[in-house]
Amino acid sequence: KAVVSTQSGHYGRAKRVVKLGRNMIAPVVAYHWAIKVGDTWYEIYLGPTKDNKYPNTMIRRSKGDAAESGAGSLGGEIVGVTFKTDQEINNWLERWLIDHPDYDYMKDNCQKLSFELIMWLTAGNYRCDHRVDAGNIEHESETFFSNDGFATAQDGNAIASYGLGQGHSSVGPANFKTKLVQLNAQAVCGPGFGAFVDANVADLGVSLGNVVGAHVGVNANTGAGVRNGNVEAHLLGFGGKIGADGVEINTPIGGVSACSVM
Repeated sequence: KAVVSTQSGHYGRAKRVVKLGRNMIAPVVAYHWAIKVGDTWYEIYLGPTKDNKYPNTMIRRSKGDAAESGAGSLGGEIVGVTFKTDQEINNWLERWLIDHPDYDYMKDNCQKLSFELIMWLTAGNYRCDHRVDAGNIEHESETFFSNDGFATAQDGNAIASYGLGQGHSSVGPANFKTKLVQLNAQAVCGPGFGAFVDANVADLGVSLGNVVGAHVGVNANTGAGVRNGNVEAHLLGFGGKIGADGVEINTPIGGVSACSVM
């Protein structure tokens, strides 16, 4: 199946930024997701139906600051880096379509494709904390204890990230995320602005679709500004954010979020 693999054997290959772009479908209801690697966007679009039950799933490729759907119109957000080639990406997408030929709003949707593509592109070394409404995201367990990081900068966004142990699983509409250690430093000066340091240890998060979520764990997140469509401010774990991901309130030992417009 088209799920996560390692990034071994990347020596001599070009390193490219992986971005997530989102586009509002309906206010306070849903966002469409797309992934950008280098100068190419990849996203789901719906083809002709076969049996009038589910639309056929197809992959659209486009170039530019935003995907053809408009996802990433504010620049997108850096979620990692990859050494995968365009041909390897196309092969992975072909296998994914074989496994998931028919669109399903609650399962085989744009968020499932994007999340699994992110995990595969980065070999599990990614940063993406959004709630998702895909109920069957696949993730190979052997990549959970990956000990790696990345540092990159593009279009006014510079980020350095280190992680030890990160996983994602789902049961129906319930999604679970685990992070043993994750450290990030980020400076944003367009789109958005601000400086942020995120430090999380033994963090366990659960969400019900894109409606409500909660997490427990130790964090000392500090920073203020606008990033990823949200206005946020934190000091040593205390703080919150509001915007594209709804409303979130955090403390040094956990937090809650709700009313996502993802």
